Amino acid sequence: MSTTRTGDEIARELEAFYRHYIDVFNREDDSFYDCFANPYAVISGERGIMTIGNDNRDSFARTMKVLKEQGWQRSDIDRITAWALGADLGMIVSDVTRYKTDGSVMEKIRACYMLRRDREKWKIMTITEVKAPFLGPANIARS
Repeated sequence: MSTTRTGDEIARELEAFYRHYIDVFNREDDSFYDCFANPYAVISGERGIMTIGNDNRDSFARTMKVLKEQGWQRSDIDRITAWALGADLGMIVSDVTRYKTDGSVMEKIRACYMLRRDREKWKIMTITEVKAPFLGPANIARS
């Protein structure tokens, strides 16, 4: 990968990737699985590091089942902030609102993602929720 891209160009690529990721998540499209490195990790204070390997379909199916049991219909992006950490490494902090089937707000979440470029495609390596009231990297006010 050429290092001729600027940090701003890489940040725009990361933002476009994240919009695609939320779109395929909402549609439960199989291309969702292509958004992840193999393996990737979910990191939390409660559980530590949970590594998800070769087939993340079971993990995604469990996540969707729980969300739908809670009345989830879709997730909308409120804010994306992205940083280039290198030519092939980036970070995203996003605010997302999850909506129920009746249109009411289910929850607002903030998540932090570490990504790497793999064969010209961005892939999520880690996902970490930033629990309220904490702001996470850059202390960005919540939307």
